[in-house]
Amino acid sequence: MKNALISGLIVSAVVAAAPAFADDAAPYSAPQTQSVAQAAPYGAKTRAEVRAELAEARRNGDLEPVNELTYPQLLPYQARHAELAASRATLSRVAANGAETAD
Repeated sequence: MKNALISGLIVSAVVAAAPAFADDAAPYSAPQTQSVAQAAPYGAKTRAEVRAELAEARRNGDLEPVNELTYPQLLPYQARHAELAASRATLSRVAANGAETAD
């Protein structure tokens, strides 16, 4: 039983290792690849270049100024935040007044 198990393990190891040696017998040499990543053909922009383009777009009218009206989807969240802040302020005042009267 042990002999069959050991024989099977040896055969499976030889069969598994065979593909590793298959690359050595290639009749041609594989082309060499560059290991260094090449930059994009246009290159990256600096912060100053991006800021200059942004200012030019605003001057030309291509870009609207950012204000509370340009983000209308945020208005419900801002209103709810203001309500919660007001209720917290009210609760803290009530708690402070309650602590003063309890003394």
